Amino acid sequence: MARPLPKQTLMKVRQHKRTNLTMGFLLIQIFLFVAFAATTAPAQSLLRMNSRSNFDNTKNEVRAIAALRRLETNVMVYRSLGQFEADGRLARVTLQTFETELTKVNNELDSLLADVPAGKFRTEIINAFTSYRDGVFWWRQVDQPRVVHVSALTSEPNRSLADRSYLSTVPYTVAIHWRQAQKYLNQAEKTLGR
Repeated sequence: MARPLPKQTLMKVRQHKRTNLTMGFLLIQIFLFVAFAATTAPAQSLLRMNSRSNFDNTKNEVRAIAALRRLETNVMVYRSLGQFEADGRLARVTLQTFETELTKVNNELDSLLADVPAGKFRTEIINAFTSYRDGVFWWRQVDQPRVVHVSALTSEPNRSLADRSYLSTVPYTVAIHWRQAQKYLNQAEKTLGR
């Protein structure tokens, strides 16, 4: 039969276990601290390295908004259907002038958005540009230049009532696209401001 340990020896064993337990916790804490420091230090370095590119992205985002604002100044954005019906103009410039400006903005946005990461801002900018592009498509359907070359005159077949009705709604479609473009552009600015 095993002899029980004396009380003094038992207390030393308990104290030794507590010391080992404390040392174990201390080693775990040191390990976690070192592991955490090792994972965050490279991230901080990358953050510092990428701060320049973040600045460039912000510059590109501001330029993208400015390019679309140029398009916005060329069109008429109405607050209500009544305002549109009272004025009836679609833009401040001719279709050809607007198409030229749209092409320039398209080229600018291609280069500017190449560096902007995918996200809400990029989506809003693309949606605004697409609304302008769609508006131009519908504007072409109803555009009637004031000056017509004699060689361009042809005998146009008589349009049916349905064709005339359809064409009478197209300006409203264009106005809606301009308004949508403005909405997306404003949302992009709010997203950038956050």
